[in-house]
Amino acid sequence: MMSEENIYNSDEIKDRSDAEAGTEDVQSAEDSGSDVYVYEVEDDEPVKDRDLYYDYTGEPLNASVPAAADKDITAKPVNQTAETKKEEITAKEEPAPDTVPNEPAEEADDDNSSAPAPQLRINRIYTINTVISMITLCVVAAGIFTGYAYMKRLEQDIGIAKRHISDLEDKNSTSGSEEAVDAISIVGEEEKEEASVPLTDNIDIDRGKVLIYDSYVGYGWVPVLSGVRQNTYKSTDFKVDDRFRMTYKPGGEESSYFGIDVSAYQGDIDWDAVRSDGVEFAILRIGVRGYGEEGNIKLDEKFFDNYEKAHKAGLDVGVYFFSQAISPEEAQEEAKFVLEQLDGRKLEYPVVFDWEPATVTDPEDVPRTEDVMPGTLTLSAISFCETIRDAGYDSMIYLGKKLAYLKYDLRQLGDYPVWLALYSTDLTYIYDFDMWQYGYGEVDGIEGDVDFNVAIIR
Repeated sequence: MMSEENIYNSDEIKDRSDAEAGTEDVQSAEDSGSDVYVYEVEDDEPVKDRDLYYDYTGEPLNASVPAAADKDITAKPVNQTAETKKEEITAKEEPAPDTVPNEPAEEADDDNSSAPAPQLRINRIYTINTVISMITLCVVAAGIFTGYAYMKRLEQDIGIAKRHISDLEDKNSTSGSEEAVDAISIVGEEEKEEASVPLTDNIDIDRGKVLIYDSYVGYGWVPVLSGVRQNTYKSTDFKVDDRFRMTYKPGGEESSYFGIDVSAYQGDIDWDAVRSDGVEFAILRIGVRGYGEEGNIKLDEKFFDNYEKAHKAGLDVGVYFFSQAISPEEAQEEAKFVLEQLDGRKLEYPVVFDWEPATVTDPEDVPRTEDVMPGTLTLSAISFCETIRDAGYDSMIYLGKKLAYLKYDLRQLGDYPVWLALYSTDLTYIYDFDMWQYGYGEVDGIEGDVDFNVAIIR
């Protein structure tokens, strides 16, 4: 069968010089015995490329480009002579020279001249209500995801606390299993309603346990560790003046120094003004490891400037490194970085291992330290401190009550001085410490608040 392309190809017909080309095609179709359909137009309007729209069966070739609706086109089968077909083709009017193929001819009627040709389209229209509904669904989904991430993190913290407390109970002889309560046990709903955070810890040395509060796990008991030195300080010996400067005066004799800790966050510091305001020592941040997956180590951009100017102003100086180590090897890497930056510089105060769980607001932004277990953290602290000691510097560990009670195994850290982070003027920590970060306030020469510390003279 002869193809429709050979019979009705408008481009071919228009390219030929006379209508005999169409006649030859029709004659060829007749000779092959094929049915030929002739299309008649009832009016005198020119028909443009009609043969592109219909094939020899009378069905549309392309449904997306319909024939003009106002044309009455009929198809009738003929096995006619070539002369008949020639007459039909010759009778067709040639398209206007400015006519664009595949577009409907312009209408003569002015009233309909601006009417667009009918087209088959799929229009996607989103109403305002639909958009609002989609936004609402996204917000709800984000809320659900955030809540789920928080619960998973809470569950993980509770699991770590349980395992650590269980390990401490197994190894500690001063507290029996019938007396030591799991650290996540709620003490009582009435107590919980009375205060969100207890003013002081309920320390029961005779029964070998201490009551703590944590924002994640609530109220609970942890065992008092045997073999870990407890502090013998009296709370009444710590005095705070009207400028919130703390001193330690056992028996009325002053036995402490007042100091601050700073980093690049404090910006440019006038160290002469700081010293004139009564500050005796400063612990400077020397570097930090990022909490992201890569955990890159970075120098504090203000360290060298702070070191030189603080020393020149007459302050004693120590340094701390903000760690996010997840292994003893990484902690040793951090210590080596500190030693490289110090390069033999003199320090009056220790080099401090400051490991803290990172605080993030994005549920998808999980800190690299999220799954660090107590044993790993304890060994990491030892690795850092021993590397520092081997280089001839004193070392120290910075910790808060949560890290001390639930994360570190203090029985293995007895050789290292402790810098306690406890933002209170009430001493509610049972174990020994050498320096106390108790709050913050203003100091001349520094814009904004800065951490306050008291170092105990032994």
